[in-house]
Order: sequence, then C-alpha cells, then structure tokens
Amino acid sequence: MSTVTGTDERATAEGTLPLTAIQEAMWTAYRVAPQSASYNIVMPLLLRGPVDPAAMAEAVTAVGDRQELLRSVFTEQDGTPVRTAAERALVRMEFRDLDSIDEEGLRRAAEEAGARPFRLESGAFRVVLLRRSDNEWALVTAAHHIVSDFTSRWLLVRDLLDAYAGTSTGTAPAWRPIPGSYTDHAAEELRHIASEAGRRGADRWRESVAGAPAAELPLDRPRPVVRSLRGGTVVRALAPVTAQGLDAAANGAGVTPFAYLLGVFQALTHRWTGQEEFVLGVPATSRMGKAQRDVIGCFLNTMPVRAEFDATSTFRSTAALAGERVMRGMVNVRYPCALAFPQATVFRTALFLVQMDRMDPPVPNVPPGQVIGPSVAYKGLDIALIDVPQQEGQLDLLLRIEQTPDGVTAVFSYDTDLLDRATVERFADGYERMLAAAVADPGTRIADVELAGQDETAALLALGTTSFDDAADFADFSDFDDFDSFENSWEHR
Repeated sequence: MSTVTGTDERATAEGTLPLTAIQEAMWTAYRVAPQSASYNIVMPLLLRGPVDPAAMAEAVTAVGDRQELLRSVFTEQDGTPVRTAAERALVRMEFRDLDSIDEEGLRRAAEEAGARPFRLESGAFRVVLLRRSDNEWALVTAAHHIVSDFTSRWLLVRDLLDAYAGTSTGTAPAWRPIPGSYTDHAAEELRHIASEAGRRGADRWRESVAGAPAAELPLDRPRPVVRSLRGGTVVRALAPVTAQGLDAAANGAGVTPFAYLLGVFQALTHRWTGQEEFVLGVPATSRMGKAQRDVIGCFLNTMPVRAEFDATSTFRSTAALAGERVMRGMVNVRYPCALAFPQATVFRTALFLVQMDRMDPPVPNVPPGQVIGPSVAYKGLDIALIDVPQQEGQLDLLLRIEQTPDGVTAVFSYDTDLLDRATVERFADGYERMLAAAVADPGTRIADVELAGQDETAALLALGTTSFDDAADFADFSDFDDFDSFENSWEHR
C-alpha cells in the first residue's frame, strides 16, 4: 500500500486518477487476497410483481453511466495504485432463470451472486437479476468496498429502481443532478492532507490515542502470516426489554444510544481482555455537503476511539467518555486516520450502527432467523431485503447494530483464521448480559457484572480441581468482540 504524508500528493500518469487513503487500504487488502469476497458490499432484494428484464438491464447501464466509480477500474503503475474511469458504463446485467426454485434456493443463489470476488482491474460493480416466477424476482446489487459503503449500497438500489421505473415507462429517471464527484472528494482529501489544517488533524489523531494499544482479544489460534479474509457471523436479537429501555438509559446518561452501545462494547472488551486502556474502531463518514449526497463511493474513515477503565468505572461514566471522544473524532473526520499511524495497527475490532429509518428506499432489515424481511412498496414493486452474510473476516471482530421492525439485532462478524464460532457466541452472550445490566441501571459498576451464565457457572463449580484464581479468570474472559452503519447515522444526521 502506498502511503501519503502531510505534504505528499499522489502522482499519477495522464488519464489516471489517484485513490483516496481508504481506497488504497482496500487495494492492499485486495492484492493480499484477490479471491476473497470479504469486502463485497451486497444488497439483495426480493421483488414482487412483474419485472421486465430488458428494462432492468437498460436501467443498470444508465446507473453505470451516472455514477463515476461504477465505471472505474483499478490497476497499479510503477507500484502506485491508480483508478481509470471509462466514459460509459462497463457493467452489464446478468440474468438467470431459476424457474420455481424454493425460497432457500433463491436465498442461496442471491448469496452466491453477491459473494463472487471482483477483479478490480476489470470492474468493481455487479447486478444480477434472478427469476423465480413471473411475479417474484431477486435483484442482487454488489460492489467492492473500494467503490462503495453502506450508504452507497442504498443509493445504488435507489438509482437503479428509479431508472427502471423510467425505462419501463419510456421516461427519464427521476434523479437529482449530481453536482459533485468522487474525483472531487479525492482531490479535496489530498488538499486537506497537505494543508496546515491537515497536519493538525494528524496530530489530533495521534494525541487521541496517546500510546494506548489496540484491543487484543484472546484468540483461538495465532495470527497467520497472510490473512485469508474468511469469516463467519453470529446474530442475536436483543431482549425486548433491553432494546426498549436503551433510549431512556442513554438519555439518563446524557449520551446518544450509539454512545451507550459503544460504551457497553468497550466495557465487555475490557472484561475479556483485562486491558485497562485500549483502542476500538468506529466507522464514520467523510461524505460532506449536498454536492456528494448522491455520489456512490467509499466515504469511510474508521476513527480510533480510546477507552479507559478502573475499579470505579460505571456504564454511565464509560458511555459519557465514549460519546465525548466520538464527537471529538467527528470534528477531525476529514483527515484519514490511517495516515496518522502508517506503521501501526490502531484497532482490530470495531462497532457501527445501521438505522433503517435513515435509508431511502426505507427497506426494513431482516429480523433474526428469517430469510426475507418485511416488504415495502417502491416504484410500483413490493421490495424486501434478503438476508445474506457480508463483511465477514475484515477484522478480528466487527459488531454491527441493526434496527429491525421487531427490535434491535446485534450482528457479530469475525475472522475464522483467529476465532471459533463458539468463542464468538460466548462473546455475544456477554454483550447481551452487559447491555441488559447497563440498561437496567446505568450506575452499575462494570466490574460487578457477572459475565458467566448460570449453566457456565454450574459447570465451572463442578470442576473439583478449579482454583478460585481460575474461576476469576473464567468470569473475566468468557466472551468475545467484533465490527459498517454508524456512518449512515452521521451521513444523514
């Protein structure tokens, strides 16, 4: 990965464009594991109603023409990654007739369509239309993270369905003009990095961490020399009493619900690792202003957020500190934090929030245990989200909090090179217990919360050779940690 200092500018050959800092990181991940789909961002929709495949294919081409990154390819020149944008769309819609396949077969076909790895040298965007019957279809949009983020996947679907509504009726798509571009964003990032304000931004990131190490969860296996970027997912629906009490607990602590969720995540990490100071990641957006609100691209800056604990730390005090540090980070979000730590691993775990009420179209997330989410009407079709795994293996552990019509869901994606599913399930158990305790009484001392469930405690006590020291270790280290759309909550604030 090429790096940028406070005074450098990326030099590219004529006709090529520089990458942003986050795109360079994505390029490096791609070169390490080109056959991985870990960085695919997928949005598969079930469409109910008649669909004209020819009109949908025309809509795909129109969106490719409209969005600069969707007609871009990525290569290297003299060891530097560069982007080249074509004048017209590169992608063509793929169509498969599955003819009366069952629901699970449709889900598997949608997952496969989204999970195929991209060759960034030839494109980073894919649309697949799957026919189950004349009135039931799956529309799968997928893009590599180098050209997309969680907000952009919704923009992509919105643009595509708006274009389809136009092409199927012979009218122009009802799109707002896009006054900005991702090229503008990259140029502004380079200008900011090289400015005095950018140099101060780099200093602020380094000061915010101030020597605190990355959170280091206990692993089931040593880190491999080369990551495979393979992963798994554990999904938990939070207890209704916990989900319903979250807003009141956060308000009582004087913070946002996100800060409260983050504080509990930090508290559990502290209990699992024994670290009194550490850094977790919070993905935030670098998308700024109306000029970029409709631009599809990777507007991501994962901020390092420092946590500190002692014997007196409560959920209220931890959430207050988390909220304060997130707000300070947002002030500095324009400077790519990875450039402030070019030789260091700043974090290995992260947390972000996906809010269905901030999306357009407002397609509800899929409740745990279901394949298809609730449907909504949009542009003459009934559309619903199909559940497929994604973002697996990007970090040691990544916790995504999602709103669904039934409540709040915690999605733990993890690196299977390092962690077993059973370990992550125990960590998820711990998060549920910690959050329940934090909602019930924000003034609870974090050290006083029992992480081991009754069954685990009984099993432990049944071991006649277990010492009290061993039991204390078990209580402190019986669960695990994890990382996409807090960025959405800030982008649409």
